[in-house]
Amino acid sequence: MNKIYGFGNAMIDIEIKIEEKDLLEIDIEKGNMKHIDDDELKSLLNKYSNNIESRLPGGSIANSLYAANQNGASIHFSCSVGEDDYGDYFVSSFENNENLITYKRSKLSTGICLIFVTEDGERTMASNLGANLELRPEILNLEKIGNSDFLIFDNFSLFSESGLNTVIAALREKQESKVCFGISDKTLIDENLKNLNWLSQNEVDLIYGNNNELSELRKKVAIKSKNILESFGKKGAGFNGSLVPAPKIEVVNTNGAGDALIGSFLAFKNRFDDKTALFKAVGYASRVCRVNGPRLI
Repeated sequence: MNKIYGFGNAMIDIEIKIEEKDLLEIDIEKGNMKHIDDDELKSLLNKYSNNIESRLPGGSIANSLYAANQNGASIHFSCSVGEDDYGDYFVSSFENNENLITYKRSKLSTGICLIFVTEDGERTMASNLGANLELRPEILNLEKIGNSDFLIFDNFSLFSESGLNTVIAALREKQESKVCFGISDKTLIDENLKNLNWLSQNEVDLIYGNNNELSELRKKVAIKSKNILESFGKKGAGFNGSLVPAPKIEVVNTNGAGDALIGSFLAFKNRFDDKTALFKAVGYASRVCRVNGPRLI
């Protein structure tokens, strides 16, 4: 059983069905993400209140660990949540599934990500980080990090100074743990370029993201990694150049598919050869695309 430790954003995903033309008004490039403030969040929620499909716990690393746990891994997640109902809801989503979580309460509201889903199932995101801005080294469980097989975090954790300090603290304690880093979103590469260049000086065992994200990263940053997990949407996914096609399915939405891919892949890795682990992970991620929400409940 692989032991996986992760830290990152604790979000409530609010999925909203929209038409392609609405993306122009939202002013977010399709398939990408932008950060929004409290006023923008309130405005968008008011405007699309009748289009809301679901409100479910999310956050990319949290989703990945959830998927890993469903596929047999032992996991632990660290985060910051608000002193509100959404914070309670997020924490309970781990406890109810016998997963483990370390968290701190913040005076800021629990993070919310608006997931705009178009008819083709593709997701475009507007993220209000809220309490995630207070992700700090104190939330880490250092013993769990030291005993883990994999340490996973993503580009969102490099977005703030406190998040960067959390990354530094985690890397200091990793011992034999393999470091896995997610690009998260193409727009974050330029925003976090300085910190990404810093990360490139550290040992990263596995980098993961979709084809667009990895292509952009390769242009901007010379991060050295032994392993690359790359998703190609409907075409499937590849690991170190070995491609596994995705099964043909009716896509409801793609929210959480990439998170499910890396989480399940790490759960299967070492239990199976890499090609088999990837095959199983692609199958699991495809199942996530068949439902609303980023997790298989």
